[in-house]
Amino acid sequence: MSGKKSSRKTFNAVFYSFAGFLFLYSAYLFLSNIDQLFVTKAAIETREITAVWGDDREVLNQFAGGFWKDPYFWKSLNLTVVTTLITTLIAAILGIPTAYALSRYRIPGMSFIETLFSSLIVMPGSVIGICLIVMFNYGPLWKLQNALGFKFAHSLFPGMVIASLVLSFALGLSAWKAAFDSVNPRFEQVARSLGSSRWRAFRTVTFPLAKSGIVAGIILAWTRAMAEFSAVLFFCGTFHELPPSRFSNFTKFMQMDQADWVSVAVWAQVEFGNIEYGFALAFVLVLIGGMSVYVMHRIGAKGFVW
Repeated sequence: MSGKKSSRKTFNAVFYSFAGFLFLYSAYLFLSNIDQLFVTKAAIETREITAVWGDDREVLNQFAGGFWKDPYFWKSLNLTVVTTLITTLIAAILGIPTAYALSRYRIPGMSFIETLFSSLIVMPGSVIGICLIVMFNYGPLWKLQNALGFKFAHSLFPGMVIASLVLSFALGLSAWKAAFDSVNPRFEQVARSLGSSRWRAFRTVTFPLAKSGIVAGIILAWTRAMAEFSAVLFFCGTFHELPPSRFSNFTKFMQMDQADWVSVAVWAQVEFGNIEYGFALAFVLVLIGGMSVYVMHRIGAKGFVW
């Protein structure tokens, strides 16, 4: 018994040391350039900043000052947050009842359904993106889009919602089903034997007991949608370089024109050679993911996720 405890302590020490090193090193890289948050245009024009960057650096290579002051970052963050909130709302409306049904009823082909959604979690996002392209560019859905005069692929809405919904829904469904599985069905049966309807038994018994797991699933679905990259890139592409005429007045009003999904923006900036800019955007995603996991731990929902 003592040997198992010793092995567990060793594993925990190694794991937390490695995770702490990665986080602290990332924080060091960011904080060591924190002075560039206050870089002004005058400092660039007078070349005061070249002592830090060197003469071969361009203005676009600002580490923090570039993304902090760039409208592209705020538009991309705005686009990602609004889209992921819509995605999470749809995932919750569809996923929570589905998870309850999978947990409480014997559905024909349930093992196939569970295997299908579980496989989506481990499937590369690029595969999801290609499957969506084939699905919406051929067959009945393609004819429907032609009839409507609107193409889902390579669009902000609803293209990005569709691309981020698949994996967000699959991961949220897993957490929601685990939350309902943790509640003994007999509690509902007792409530119904005392005169409660099925809906009232769910609302007053099952839902309060599974609440932390349901909230965890919502946070997890939102975080997964926020972090999605490959599916969005393959199905929607990038929009930063498109002319303003390609965007609707509503998109411009919402400050989402000429913007990219944040994770796609990281890739785009690295491809453009703006490594520092890309790393700063990546660190924003690290902070969002870390805060999401912290909230899930605080509400006591760790067991419903992993």
